Amino acid sequence: MAQFCISFPPPSYKELFEQLKGLKPDFSKWQGLISSIGIPIPIYLDISQYSNEVSQMIQYWQSRLSVNTLMAMIRPMASLLGQNLADLLPKIPFLNISILELMEMDANALRQQVKDTLKQHRQAFLDALSAFLPLPVYFGLNIPSFEINAIIKAVYSFSSAGLIELVKDLIDQVLGKLKINAVLTLPKLPSLKELQAMIMQTVKAKIEALTGAVTEAFANEFEAFKQAVQDLEMDINAVFEMIRFPPLPAVKFPSPFYPDFSCLALELREAMQMYLQAMMMAVLEKIVSFVKAVLSILNIQFPSICIDIPDNPNGTEYY
Repeated sequence: MAQFCISFPPPSYKELFEQLKGLKPDFSKWQGLISSIGIPIPIYLDISQYSNEVSQMIQYWQSRLSVNTLMAMIRPMASLLGQNLADLLPKIPFLNISILELMEMDANALRQQVKDTLKQHRQAFLDALSAFLPLPVYFGLNIPSFEINAIIKAVYSFSSAGLIELVKDLIDQVLGKLKINAVLTLPKLPSLKELQAMIMQTVKAKIEALTGAVTEAFANEFEAFKQAVQDLEMDINAVFEMIRFPPLPAVKFPSPFYPDFSCLALELREAMQMYLQAMMMAVLEKIVSFVKAVLSILNIQFPSICIDIPDNPNGTEYY
């Protein structure tokens, strides 16, 4: 068994997936993932598909690293400013827990709480997370266990976005308190609505450029993606390679998205959530670089997160 660690900035999703995509995880032996990266085990209660499960593991891994990194900066700055950390952290809507409680919560207990909340407050709960959860969750699919997983990832994205706003505010206060003449300027994060609109606009423009004819606007991003696949022979990576929100970086996905199955509705939603997560990680990378360069006096220790990769009996190298 080998240990595999990531720290900030982590490898991209594509890099990690390419390294781990041949893994056939036995999650019964990986109970440590529950506490280390906050992923429920088993990931899906009613289905197992290796490449999808590896994909989820990577997403949770990167997400937990982002939250841990933000908290590593927030704690000493709040202490320096004499502020109560618990009072600063926002609560997760409808779950009524703070981000601190979220981080300490058993991942399987979180899944059950999400399921219970969804049953009781379905549309209002979904709407509260709609900045990070595309709705409908899937076009033409009804897979409850997949939906629950998408909601949990949206909860983590909600947390990361809130912590980014908080850390930016604390940095400004600390710079003032320490009388340091520096300014942290961050690129604007694209919203989910902007990403949806960009997918539709980009595919429409690509079709018009190739055909020379004006086409009607798409009803939604899924219709745009289907058209790109059917008429332009593009996959999800080719579509997202065209998406740009300067000065944020381009995002590349594996091609094919999953090596052993294809489902357009699932691929689109997974890619959209990953894209927003990648944008937040790009902004966080700028924050970390600024803090290391300008606020080194705080002596912040940035975390890494390690997982144990069982030895592959077939001898394939994953890292």
